Amino acid sequence: MTPFSHIPGVRPRPSILELGRGADGVVVEVLDHPELVLKEMNHPFKLGRNRIALEQRILHAVAAATTHRGATHVFNQGTDEHERSWLVRERVFDVHPRGSQSTRTTLIEIIFQIHPSADVSRLMLPDPTFDNVRWGYTAQDPEPRWILIDP
Repeated sequence: MTPFSHIPGVRPRPSILELGRGADGVVVEVLDHPELVLKEMNHPFKLGRNRIALEQRILHAVAAATTHRGATHVFNQGTDEHERSWLVRERVFDVHPRGSQSTRTTLIEIIFQIHPSADVSRLMLPDPTFDNVRWGYTAQDPEPRWILIDP
């Protein structure tokens, strides 16, 4: 895997692989870098930029509260020519079978202490692709664990 050079404010090229779609944006793999994802916000400038700032604050706080293992790391952000905000963060690769509900609950409690209205489910969802707390690993830390991907 070749290292990726993040240039502040410069949006990387997306691949055609869509990994998820939610109310606030679409997540795609970064071209030639499956370890990174690009989240492109649906909302114009101010609302999208505010959401990105909120996500970064929550992800950073959860990571700090979990010795940097319970949330994804954001590497870059910006706004495109259409005033749509975006961010680049590490990708979580799912692992099966998933971890226990009790270890998930520990992370969920930390998340709700930091952000009581976080968009996470207390219980494991049957299909992990619809869950913002995933059991998996990142390229930087290959040990499987529960990780917040999107607050």
